[in-house]
Amino acid sequence: MCDAGDSEPSSTEATQSFVSRRGVLLGTGFVLGAAAVGWEFFSPTLRASAEGTYLRPCGIVPISSSWMGHKNRNPPSGEPGTDYAVVRGTPIRAATSGVIVDRKDSTTTATGRYLALRTDDGNYIRYLHLQSSTVPLGARVSRGQLIAYSGASGFGSETGYGPHVHVSLWIGGTPLQLGFTNSVDFENYVEGGPIKPPSEDPVPIHQSSTYQWNAVVPRGLWTRIPVAADLYWLAHSSATVKETGDVAIYLTTAKVTKGFQLRIVAETLNSSGAPIASAPQPPFEVPVTRAEAPNSPTYGQYSLPYFLSGPVRLFAEIRALNTGIIVQEVTVKKNYWLS
Repeated sequence: MCDAGDSEPSSTEATQSFVSRRGVLLGTGFVLGAAAVGWEFFSPTLRASAEGTYLRPCGIVPISSSWMGHKNRNPPSGEPGTDYAVVRGTPIRAATSGVIVDRKDSTTTATGRYLALRTDDGNYIRYLHLQSSTVPLGARVSRGQLIAYSGASGFGSETGYGPHVHVSLWIGGTPLQLGFTNSVDFENYVEGGPIKPPSEDPVPIHQSSTYQWNAVVPRGLWTRIPVAADLYWLAHSSATVKETGDVAIYLTTAKVTKGFQLRIVAETLNSSGAPIASAPQPPFEVPVTRAEAPNSPTYGQYSLPYFLSGPVRLFAEIRALNTGIIVQEVTVKKNYWLS
């Protein structure tokens, strides 16, 4: 996701003029730039063309916002690209061989952390909202090489967006040469061609439940939240059934004097149904409700889009920031599709 504030000069080309300014795959496998890099780092046979062999950053994963979707926003995105919905920490691979010509390691501005790749065929690719990068400025990278890990960085925060990686592509030049808005649809240049959308949007299944928990949660410990008596799972998939959707969990709490944190965790299972790995999503902190009446309830909410493939399940956790917090009621609402 990139809006107008995402258009910023490359830190390696900041002296030139320029026009400036969301999701989740949960599978079973799950500083600023320095000095400019000279042309000697590049291949001598630049062609300024793409041959339909670029790799997607994280393989075949859901697209949360397309290049055209960025163009059709009101106002249009300042740097149109493709948003790939993946959890934080997902490995990102180089689309093709080339040189890292810009790297930003701060979460400032809408881009958050990013890498820029000058490809050997003369094009320019940016990867935005990273958790971290694994290659230095000036490094030559090969097609498919690990170059970064996905994140949600932007606006001075690690969680400025929902987790995803934004990829922008320019043919035959840099965004400063061609204009940030003059990117092209990266999906049109990937190996095998773009992912075709379904002919029509399926109607989602809606599910809603409310549970009177009335439990005191321990201070400082992540505690699993039940959604019914002895039931904790918000969503799940199997080796044969995939699930795509969005889920929201709402809490009504009492005796909150400092606040509490909420998060959703993805848990991968083995063939016997035993957990083998977990991937906590970024936590959200809920402050105490300030109201005239003492003992007023504090409400918390956490929502997440998701795609589950393989033996995976989701559950929610709470961490109390003061002693004595009581979770009175737990409500879960979700819309989902099975495939």
